[in-house]
This record gives sequence, structure tokens and C-alpha cells, in this order.
Amino acid sequence: MNFIGGAESIDGFGVDLKLNSIEAEEFYCEAIRMWFEREKGYDGLSMTSREFIVNDGFEDLASVYIVDSILRVKSMSDNAYEILIMLLEFIAEHHKKTIEVYNYLEENEQEILGWPDSDFYKDEEETYSSKETDTQDLDNEEESDEEESDEWI
Repeated sequence: MNFIGGAESIDGFGVDLKLNSIEAEEFYCEAIRMWFEREKGYDGLSMTSREFIVNDGFEDLASVYIVDSILRVKSMSDNAYEILIMLLEFIAEHHKKTIEVYNYLEENEQEILGWPDSDFYKDEEETYSSKETDTQDLDNEEESDEEESDEWI
């Protein structure tokens, strides 16, 4: 990951994320948008699959977009530097994991899309079935305990 441009102008600043496809850029952009909403409490309005606007509930603060693997911010208010700092925080804390998740999903796409016939889900189904049986056994025990406790009435 490399920094592009200087910090003197937020609109000229960019971070080369070293993403290898448009699909990776779309995934990464959505991950950032969701992070802004869930972790930071901002609203993220998707403009395209690789661009969103960060809003604090009162005004649009910045447009965040990825083009040719470069993450950029377009200022829409005086608070845009705060958005840039948060983007750098996301990159520092979540860049590697976001790339790993994207690569995993890309590598396993055919198996995931092949559900329910795929072996990918068989372990989950067996685990779910055993949990369901355990839950039914527990429900039966509770019902018999309730019947016994009603005898004194």
C-alpha cells in the first residue's frame, strides 16, 4: 500500500490499496461503508458500487471512492480530514483481513453458490441437525418437568 499525493490537499490524496480487480474494489468499498455505519455511527449512502458519501446525519462530509485500486476522498465539508483519518484507521486495522475475506470468498465461490448440493455445507448441516436433536431432547425434558410440577395442584 502506497500513499499518492500530498496531505496538503485532501482531494489530491490517495492510498494505493493494491487490489487486483474491480470486484475487489467493490468489496473493499462496501466493507469501508459498512464499517463507517456500524463502528463510527455515520450514514453511508452508496452512489456506485465503488463510491459512497459519508453523512453525519446533518450534512454530507465526504465522498469516498476507489478507482484503479486507489482509495480517495473528495471533501464536501470542513470535517473531511476527520473522515480521512478514519479511513487510515480502517486501513491500519482491517486492510489485511478485508483482503483475506475477499480472497476466501473468491476462491470458494463455486462451492458457496452450489448450495445445497455442495460439500461445503454438509458439516454445517450435520452440526445443525445434532443441535436440533439436542434442543428437542431438552424441550421434552422441560415438558415432563412441567407435568410433574403440576401434580401438586
